Amino acid sequence: FLIINFLKEVWCIMDFYTFVEGPLLWIAFMVFIIGSLLRVGIFLVSSTKKDKIIYQHFSWKYAFLTLFRWLLPINKSVAKNPVYSILGYIFHICLMVVPIWLAGHIYLWEESRFEWSWTPIPDWLADWMTIILLVIALFFLLRRIFSADIRLISGFADYLLIVVTALPFLTGYFLSHGTLDNIGFLGDNMTLIHMLSGELMLILIPFTKLSHALLFFISRGATGIEFGRRGYSI
Repeated sequence: FLIINFLKEVWCIMDFYTFVEGPLLWIAFMVFIIGSLLRVGIFLVSSTKKDKIIYQHFSWKYAFLTLFRWLLPINKSVAKNPVYSILGYIFHICLMVVPIWLAGHIYLWEESRFEWSWTPIPDWLADWMTIILLVIALFFLLRRIFSADIRLISGFADYLLIVVTALPFLTGYFLSHGTLDNIGFLGDNMTLIHMLSGELMLILIPFTKLSHALLFFISRGATGIEFGRRGYSI
């Protein structure tokens, strides 16, 4: 109730745009950070109960070896499905690089109370990486819709998360290029839509399948230890 009352008071003294670029942004970051820590903590506690044998035979060698193979396209899954695997690698690289190294985002950190700064990627590269990510996201979406095998194991959330992931990049591209500036509501509110889409993604990461970004390293390392213990490679 205290949080709700606080948000009501904040809402009364500032307009919606100011709320989104200020308090809501920090709320999104806090939910992301705290939620991520809790998600990882719960995963580790659960694994100590269910997968005790992994801890008994823990090996940094097997953990790092499997992570190395999966972070680079040199694992068996790539050989089985090379097109999808390579697209997945490219998608995730763009997903990580553009938001962190975009000049516009770095400028916001420079102007913040933290005054953090680092070298950005060129704008033309950010544009191309954004376009590539959006094309691959569309491919993933269509694949889920038209592939009978994938559609069978897909729920509404799977389709929604693809859209949620792509939306900050789509709106960011429109915003930086003024693509929809002449289209009434969208043109007038693209900055707001971009911020909201990014904040939504941050909030959803710890509580949805997007959390694989957090749990990948732990689960893949554990799998590598188990397979390594048995004398297999993955």
